[in-house]
Amino acid sequence: MGIQVMSERRAGRLWRGVAAIALAVLSVGARPGATANATSVAQDAALKAAFIYKFAQFTEWQSLPAGTPIVVCAAGDEAVSAALVESLRGLSINGHPMDVARPNTTAMWRSCHVLFVDAAEVRRSADGLGAIRTLPVLSVSNGKGFADRDGIIELYVESGKTAFAINVDATARSGLRLSSQLLDLARIVRDRDAK
Repeated sequence: MGIQVMSERRAGRLWRGVAAIALAVLSVGARPGATANATSVAQDAALKAAFIYKFAQFTEWQSLPAGTPIVVCAAGDEAVSAALVESLRGLSINGHPMDVARPNTTAMWRSCHVLFVDAAEVRRSADGLGAIRTLPVLSVSNGKGFADRDGIIELYVESGKTAFAINVDATARSGLRLSSQLLDLARIVRDRDAK
């Protein structure tokens, strides 16, 4: 089963956009009176939110009706959820307004188009992730090994920089189309069983 790749004319804009958002976050986070730990948490959450938005920009939901909101959900990380609300307010992708939701149960994940699952939630949420594995939900996590299991995109740190891996088998199962530029920037992985 092959991955479907969407052609994209926005070459190079992915990382320029993430870098611009990250620089803005760093300048906002440097307010006097903010504690180093709180600033670090806010910056980390804002960087994850920036990556999530950019991933959504380079994803195509084939059956999404025109004008339908793209629902971005965050599970297990209040800081990321707050950063998503703040950073996505008023934004849209190809005529689809961005909406942020905080699902209370894994059963609600079915209504998400993008789902961020915090590393601490990945093991507890294995059943929920299994239930959406064939749905058009772009799952993203900072959990180690997330892309080796049922997840689509895994954020990780390498040499002090945030990078990401994409599971092409999970992407194909979901029916989503990812930009070739996004795939070119990722470490490509396959399901463990496929190796």
